[in-house]
Amino acid sequence: MSDVPARRGPSPALLLAIVAISTGAPFARWAAPTSPLVIAALRPAIAALLLLAAGHRELASLRRIPARDRRYVVLSGLMLGVHFGSWIASLSFTSTAASVALVCTNPIFAAAFGTLLGDRVTRRELGGIAIAAAGCAVLAGGDWSAGGPALIGDGLALVGAASGAAYLVLGRRLRATLPLLPYLGTVNAIAATGLGIAALIAWRIDPHFIAPDGHALLACACAALVASFIGHSLLNAAVRVTPTHLVALAVLGEPIGSSLITWAAFGEQPPIHAVIGGAIVLVGIAIGFVRRS
Repeated sequence: MSDVPARRGPSPALLLAIVAISTGAPFARWAAPTSPLVIAALRPAIAALLLLAAGHRELASLRRIPARDRRYVVLSGLMLGVHFGSWIASLSFTSTAASVALVCTNPIFAAAFGTLLGDRVTRRELGGIAIAAAGCAVLAGGDWSAGGPALIGDGLALVGAASGAAYLVLGRRLRATLPLLPYLGTVNAIAATGLGIAALIAWRIDPHFIAPDGHALLACACAALVASFIGHSLLNAAVRVTPTHLVALAVLGEPIGSSLITWAAFGEQPPIHAVIGGAIVLVGIAIGFVRRS
């Protein structure tokens, strides 16, 4: 009998993580018509409370952050805030399928930002970037024919992808010296503070501003608990026991899961150009950024 262990698929914990993070967009949809800035602020605020409570034994480590790294913690939190704000706003303009697929282009931006830290972009990664860019063009082309608002949603989703990548790149620099839960709780708190200030400004100047009601608060709490706390915590745990390339490949299931949940819950059938363009984007990312075993 061979001593080589049989190849296994994604673990149940990893599959649960993908299902959990796939609920983020549907819960944001459920919180509508509350103003997107409010939805964006509530999710990291509640997630911060959960993460800091879960990691309370390691909170003292926050006081030991080197002075030179504190600005990166703040910048990381601000980038997370921009990510949530722009991505959740995009859901008001374009389909969930298009929005989540475009947000999943963050590995492309991470590769670009990573070069600033000395990372090398390989030919394979460049090929994946080119394929994913073609998928974005298909998405944008379909949304152009659908009208201007859909293109605004596409642009906001891409801003969400870029800011999310910046958050991840900064986090890679910081997590080596900080325990995970206190770090995530801190950056979520910073993101929530920035978005809360933006929401207060919008409340004063926007005549169409809509404050959250009971169901919106419940939707944001569910997104914080299921997508942020459970989903992202399980992903970080999965990396410790599952090859990174399998985790990365599994995460590409998020747009599919989000679209199916939104279709079932709200009757939002993905437009054909979003399905085709999103599939091309995911193929490009899989080719360029998922390592072979």
